[in-house]
Amino acid sequence: MQKEKQFLWGGAVSAAQSEGNYLADGRKSSNFDYLPLDDRRLKAVYKNQAASILDSTGDEIYPGRNGNDFYHHYQTDIALLKELGVNSFRFSISWSRIFPTGEEQEPNEAGLQFYEKLLTELEKHQMEPIVTLSHFEIPIHLVEKYNGWESRKVVDLFLHYAETVMKRFKGRINYWIPFNEMNMVLHIPFIGGGILFEEGKDNLSIQYQAGHHQLLANALTIKAGKQIDPENQFGAMLAAGKTYAYTCDPKDVFAALQQEKENLLFSDVQVFGDYPKFFAHYMVEKGLKLTIYPEDRRILKDNTVDFVSFSYYSSACTAAEENGIDRVATNGYTTLRNPHLPKGKSVWQDDPLGLRITLNQLQDRYHKPLFIVENGIGTQDEFVDGKVHDDYRIHYLQEHVKNMMLAMEEDGIELMGYLMWGIIDLPSVSEGRISKRYGVIYVDQDDENNGSHQRFKKDSFAFYQKVISSNGAVVFE
Repeated sequence: MQKEKQFLWGGAVSAAQSEGNYLADGRKSSNFDYLPLDDRRLKAVYKNQAASILDSTGDEIYPGRNGNDFYHHYQTDIALLKELGVNSFRFSISWSRIFPTGEEQEPNEAGLQFYEKLLTELEKHQMEPIVTLSHFEIPIHLVEKYNGWESRKVVDLFLHYAETVMKRFKGRINYWIPFNEMNMVLHIPFIGGGILFEEGKDNLSIQYQAGHHQLLANALTIKAGKQIDPENQFGAMLAAGKTYAYTCDPKDVFAALQQEKENLLFSDVQVFGDYPKFFAHYMVEKGLKLTIYPEDRRILKDNTVDFVSFSYYSSACTAAEENGIDRVATNGYTTLRNPHLPKGKSVWQDDPLGLRITLNQLQDRYHKPLFIVENGIGTQDEFVDGKVHDDYRIHYLQEHVKNMMLAMEEDGIELMGYLMWGIIDLPSVSEGRISKRYGVIYVDQDDENNGSHQRFKKDSFAFYQKVISSNGAVVFE
């Protein structure tokens, strides 16, 4: 295991999207296992809806229950990553695999042993693990009993889970991300917080209360983790991307400013240890009713993050008045189409320079080491005779890494590493389709889980291999 600081080139997956085998070895269901292969995935889920996600008709396909069968292919996958040349690998631990209902006192030993074996494989190949404790997952029992992160009780249950894992793997994991894309609880509340809405309730306040409970759990995890092992490093993680004003009209500029303040709210708290000044006024404006105790504020202030990690797929664009402007998809929500960006093969608009802008924005704001832990392009790939000629992915990778390198070399950005998202094909969060492929490694599997699950190297595999071996220099050739 390397201990010296070096640039971390690697890839990232999540347990919910890759492991599959959702009831294997004592595990029980999580919220992610109830996301069907249809357009309900990103919508708010109401308890009283006859067709809500939890009321299965028996005909649905649930991609999270299958993943890409990483549970049985992890040795093959890690060997391929070794061939690729990565020195780091981000994965998440499934809470339901360690504490199946979330309320057990003793952990599920079989679940812990799976991650023991995965860590051993990474150590064998000298790859640094970057571990997320909650990547859009919470035991479904806690959703049904407590409405997920709406309840303060879940803070204590999460802390018990986090302490169990950190004690078990002390000295083997140094980089921890307690929560994935915490700001997404405001966009996809069932996925991000295990929240079920109810008609007539103040659901917006519930979302922000859930976010506060996650912030509290994040801080308490840092406190416990530093006591368990002072070498542990903890990162905030947000869905990032610069928000542009649609025009230079000051009203549009102000609309973009407001959107960015809201998007950066949770990372502000994780870095600075307190809610930003605007939030008190925002609560009044939106009529938010939150329970925040004085002790909560002390905990947040005393346990801030060591680094800021983030996902970047594309930028966003907003205006004071939309006036019929087209909207396009971005990470978990839609945004105004930017007329200055091309429409590529991806569902969102590619904006490589936006990554450099975002890096500068986050460093100027936070003065912490930054870490790109997700970046990639989700597309349809044509698989013929064991090959995928994905020049579009190579282009995306080349341009984003180039802007990342320029940010470090010309803008003085302190960057810990670059992790390509979904480096092994896996079902997407937004669509649930593995046919929306991200990886440089192709998985022979369709959206209904048919296929051999065999792995194949795409053309982009060889390109990313050159990027890593040249420490990024190849992108300027």
